[in-house]
Amino acid sequence: GADNATMALAAGLLGGSLSATALATKMTTRAAANTSPEPFSNWGLSFFEDGLVVGVVWLATQYPLAFGIALVVMLALSALLLVVLFKFLRAVLRRISSFFSDSAKVA
Repeated sequence: GADNATMALAAGLLGGSLSATALATKMTTRAAANTSPEPFSNWGLSFFEDGLVVGVVWLATQYPLAFGIALVVMLALSALLLVVLFKFLRAVLRRISSFFSDSAKVA
């Protein structure tokens, strides 16, 4: 028998983990999209995010089992995307640091 405090702690940890994963994926996706000089990719990404939120909330309220399956799929895709985008971000940071170290040598 778990009491309410144990369940609240478990729910808080699970919710926080989901939120952190979503935020990290969104931040790294935005960092990758911002490397493009044109504004349309950012607009498209914003509209996609808004539509995804509406669709997921509708799915959660109307078809909870399908939402659970979609959540597991989205978490797997999010983890995969995080790995790819963190490699991209690391490459960008390496390029920036090499740029500044080269310009420091010249000056």
